[in-house]
Amino acid sequence: MTKAVSSDSGGLTVGGTAGTFLGEILVGVAAALETVSHGTIRSDDLHFDIPPSPEMGDLAVGMFPFAKAAKKSPADFAAELAESLQPTRFVRAWTASGPYLNIALDRAVVSRRVLDDAASQASYGRGSSFENEVVVLEYVQPNTNKPLHLGHLRNAVLALSAASLIEWQGGAVKRVNIVNDRGIHIVKSMLAYERWGNGETPELAKEKGDHFVGRYYVRFEQELAKEKAAWLKNHSDETEDAFLKASELMRDARDLLQRWEQNDADVRALWERMNAWVLAGFHETYAKLGISFVKEYFESDIYNQGKEIILSGLAKGVFVKSENGAVVASLSKTSDLPDKVLLRADGTSLYITQDIALAHQRLELNPTQLVYVVGSEQELYFKQLFAVLRLLKFPAAEKLVHLSYGLVFLPEGKMKSREGKVVDADDLVAEVEALAEKELRGRYPELYHHGEPIGEPERRKKIIALAAIKFHFLMVGRTSPVHFDPKESLSFEGNTGPYVQYTYARATSILTKAGEPSPKPPETLPDISASEWGVIRLLLEYPHVLTESAKRYDPSSLCTYLLNLAQAFNAFYHHDPVLDAQEPARAFRLMLVASLRSVLKSGLAALGVETLEVM
Repeated sequence: MTKAVSSDSGGLTVGGTAGTFLGEILVGVAAALETVSHGTIRSDDLHFDIPPSPEMGDLAVGMFPFAKAAKKSPADFAAELAESLQPTRFVRAWTASGPYLNIALDRAVVSRRVLDDAASQASYGRGSSFENEVVVLEYVQPNTNKPLHLGHLRNAVLALSAASLIEWQGGAVKRVNIVNDRGIHIVKSMLAYERWGNGETPELAKEKGDHFVGRYYVRFEQELAKEKAAWLKNHSDETEDAFLKASELMRDARDLLQRWEQNDADVRALWERMNAWVLAGFHETYAKLGISFVKEYFESDIYNQGKEIILSGLAKGVFVKSENGAVVASLSKTSDLPDKVLLRADGTSLYITQDIALAHQRLELNPTQLVYVVGSEQELYFKQLFAVLRLLKFPAAEKLVHLSYGLVFLPEGKMKSREGKVVDADDLVAEVEALAEKELRGRYPELYHHGEPIGEPERRKKIIALAAIKFHFLMVGRTSPVHFDPKESLSFEGNTGPYVQYTYARATSILTKAGEPSPKPPETLPDISASEWGVIRLLLEYPHVLTESAKRYDPSSLCTYLLNLAQAFNAFYHHDPVLDAQEPARAFRLMLVASLRSVLKSGLAALGVETLEVM
């Protein structure tokens, strides 16, 4: 069994595996231990570990928590239990190894059940840990002044996988987006277009709308940098704030924002036109990545909302006024969080004002949980937001989740953004697609005629490229930074999405060559080899891995599991012939291949990764 299934609390538990065949096994083992230990060992206290060597068994229980009550050393207690315990329906042997009781499962009994379930049930692995939950999941959150970048890409990949895992566990997920379409950063691109656009459009420039507008945002920043350099010649001892106050460009941008807030017809018309360009570009990228929403909210519609909720809270004594007149949530009195300003002294809104209104608007979707997929740099902010919503007795206040994630880094010098300092999501996808095509041309030259693809390779390269990107992002724990190497992510032999896809395609090829309908287990099972058992006991763990990944909103353990399963299958494939095997081994191994193929397909789907029947 793999380390991927171990929980942070110290291994597998009976409760943590409830509803799975693995849980059924652990219940049986726990009952036997309770009986033979005369209640010294109780099911609720049991944690099952993985022996360091398969020869030692499939499960292990450390005697450290129980030895004192038994008035024995852990090693003596383990030895006494091993001698007293008898084989059960699922356990063929109990052995002691120092302070550990090792448990060897009955391979024939477990194999027949696991292979039959995994091969014949499309729902194998489905759980109920999110049953009756309606999860409103907010993700992407772009600004309409530039294209989606690497951070958005990790955001979307993580959110889509988390949503799939929740749905696999019986939950309903409603995916939503908040588009940040107002503010000083938006009018910067508008001002640049007014000054230097000369009537250009995305159609005339033959450019995606978001990249087109992003280019003008970069132009503004470039012109601002020039202005600053000239200003510093005479004000070298001044601060950044002094420059921004003196800057003509920034003065004009602030004036444009003020005119927007005053509903100036010309400014609003330009804003709507440029926003439409950007949103059209976003939706092209969304379609490529499989991103969709049941509803999109726009900052411009709600930035002034939330005031009534906060003022009502002030009237009820939930919030207070500071000395300067700002409305404040006094969080420090009851927690270790700093106080949070909710409305400025002049009555104007802040981001939290908007987010409070947004949370209340989302009640129309009847959520039992609200999940916000936002970078880890906003952890304090979301702790404060959730604390404020609890003060307001928000209906879903006890089920608010900040699904945070770390930054994304690329190898220095590998890629450059056409928009400025940040690498665009479209650019990364295009780069990885180019690398995928190069890999396909090298491996499968027959797919190209005089250098031109013959139909299918175009689809394959896109699927392989997205698998490489998604898996590379997801296999790292979500709060950790990702160092993304496009070339490394595409390896057909490494810890990558294409490697798991390739294993799936290999299993498909074996079943196709067998030329049989659906494999059936033989009446009499053959002796099960170590390599066969290595695959089977991983298949046994699959439902538990899915459940734990969903509960933690973290697909990384599922990625680790799929890599382990692919490696175990390839070891089996090289050690044990399938098509040339004699019966009953042939039928048994075909059943194993079919089961593995089914699990790889559903596991990759839970990560948002598409499979290929032929690579």
